[in-house]
Amino acid sequence: MLELYHSGLSTCSKQVRHCLKEKGVEYASRYIELWKYENLNPEYLKLNPNGVVPVLVHDGTPIYNAVAILEYIDDAFPDPSLKPEDPKLRWRMRHWMWMGDYVHQAIINLTFSARLKSLVDELSEEDKAKMIANTPMPERRERWRRMSGDGYSEGEIRSALEIVDYTVNWLEKDLNETTWIAGDSMSLADIYVLSNIHRVRELYPEKVNPDDFPKINAWRDKLMLRPAAVEAYSTGTPETPPRPDGKSIEGIDCDLEEIMRAR
Repeated sequence: MLELYHSGLSTCSKQVRHCLKEKGVEYASRYIELWKYENLNPEYLKLNPNGVVPVLVHDGTPIYNAVAILEYIDDAFPDPSLKPEDPKLRWRMRHWMWMGDYVHQAIINLTFSARLKSLVDELSEEDKAKMIANTPMPERRERWRRMSGDGYSEGEIRSALEIVDYTVNWLEKDLNETTWIAGDSMSLADIYVLSNIHRVRELYPEKVNPDDFPKINAWRDKLMLRPAAVEAYSTGTPETPPRPDGKSIEGIDCDLEEIMRAR
């Protein structure tokens, strides 16, 4: 049995949904409501001690970390393969998955600042303290502390955007040489990097504008025509329901198993 614990808004959840759909692998969808901090619920932390989404549970074994999940899916369900046979192209795939993870850290800071700061401000000081205390990862705890205070400085936002610029310029150059990121066939790298480019387009569309980045936009448009990508990125579906009004921490102490059954 294959179960995916995920959230609609999460870039990493989009990656894993996209990969599973490209493979044609059926799975049971287990939606985690991040706006209520269900990812910090003790039952969820048994699946992923890091308290982040997604988690893939295969025959009772939890698999976490998005890059590792994508590799696992391709190993467990090898047809069609999403890894190049050529060792040099496989290196290129893994290089861009590393680059995707590198820029993802900057994108998290930009997302927290643009989308989450105002919602955290709605929480009481007591709820903020509880949410931070229940966040297991030190770097994620620090992000929530920053969002509970003054947020990121202009200099920190500027530094994050410099990382975005560095990454998209390199990607544009590489896409001048190949049809897909790692050769003539789509690979895990395309799935992984797409979600980051998608988020940059949402937050700072000028950073990947078609005039300056024609190759990235052509690559992105080609990917988004694929049925698997359309399904993974569409909003308002059972896997990507509308976000609830406001933000609360009720998910930390809820009966998560009962909520999962109701969904």
